Amino acid sequence: MKIIADKNMEKLNKLAAKILARSIKQILKKKEYLILGLAGGRSLFGFLKVLSRETEIPWKKIHFFLADERIVPVSSKESNFRMIKGALFDRLASKKLLPKKNIHKFAMNKKPCFGLFDYEKELKKYGNFYDILVLSSGEDGHIASLFPKHDSIKNNSECYLIVKNSPKPPEKRMSVSRKMILRSKIVLLFFIGEAKKTAYKKFLEKGNGFFVCPAKLTKRIKELYVLTSHK
Repeated sequence: MKIIADKNMEKLNKLAAKILARSIKQILKKKEYLILGLAGGRSLFGFLKVLSRETEIPWKKIHFFLADERIVPVSSKESNFRMIKGALFDRLASKKLLPKKNIHKFAMNKKPCFGLFDYEKELKKYGNFYDILVLSSGEDGHIASLFPKHDSIKNNSECYLIVKNSPKPPEKRMSVSRKMILRSKIVLLFFIGEAKKTAYKKFLEKGNGFFVCPAKLTKRIKELYVLTSHK
């Protein structure tokens, strides 16, 4: 685990973008393409905007899948895809760096699983894990839509799960599973803002495991980068 701390958000986001760019190039030495998982959350907006300026990344060799999504229309302000699209995908597309076929959004089309199995099938066309996963912690230490002391963090699904009783609105969400996170090769985990200070302390302290602080799950990843505004 490597911790990168800086209160200057522009500097921190630039460092994170450089780490991601280096990781992408490292993986593409061994593979033709890679799968990059992105979570939602306000903490990642600035990072994604900075990342969109990285023109030397071979974007055409990257397939993007969501790590979590709210079960809302894509037009909703609560949609993670909408946030990521505006911060990253649209900017790369405008420079003709990223083909539309490389963007895999979660299409909600069926109840009760809301297209979950279709998304898993789509992922398996390219692999069954994220080469790189970008996450941000919530105030309570949740990552993606895996919440402390909740059914979501106990769930044993191999890829994704539907959360129908999220303790944080909206109630219905799609999330990467605990097992899927543990198959990731490289993880970037963000703790940004004063509201995440307690979660960051819980993440660092010994004792309680990932059931109490889901962010601790990432400590099992061989190559983990923690980006934080807390010193």
